[in-house]
Amino acid sequence: MWIWLIPFGDNRCSVGVVGTPDKLAGESETVLKKFVYECPMLSEILDKAVWENDFPFRSIQGYSANVKSLHGRHFALLGNAAEFLDPVFSSGVTIALHSAELAADLLTKQLKSEAADWQTEFAEPLMIGVDAFRTYVDGWYDFRFQNVVYAPDRSPEISRMLSSILAGYAWDTENPFVAKSEQRLTALSEWVGQLESE
Repeated sequence: MWIWLIPFGDNRCSVGVVGTPDKLAGESETVLKKFVYECPMLSEILDKAVWENDFPFRSIQGYSANVKSLHGRHFALLGNAAEFLDPVFSSGVTIALHSAELAADLLTKQLKSEAADWQTEFAEPLMIGVDAFRTYVDGWYDFRFQNVVYAPDRSPEISRMLSSILAGYAWDTENPFVAKSEQRLTALSEWVGQLESE
């Protein structure tokens, strides 16, 4: 679960909550206010908020979803159209640029009448980084990644490798935390947990 608060210049703000359907069941207005007022900082900031304005309360379900195919006859999906991830690590622009670069290279090959395999040269390489980002997004919310990030006495080398992924190098397969990211994050989180319990 996470909540955003984005201030605008006219004494208004955007407020929203993201979570699983079971946590967000109910009327949109009631659910939003419940989570806002359960958060001490937001409760204080929005204590005198005027909720009734000209903008309705809305909810979008199933927003973070993937698609059946990243490419097809005369199309390739780029950026968030290809794969939307929770924006906690701001991966959207990186994925958009990388997918556009891969697609542009393949389109150039096709326009030169060269063979282009959209599955092996676009979809599969793109998903390497998307899957790595997804591991760390999921790991943030299930606490595996938080256990690592907030661990005392973190290894500078491991911190560097993890930071490079979040900085956009999610396709660097020389980084062991890109290749087999799910397995390695789980193992690292368990190892950190064992160190803390000693």
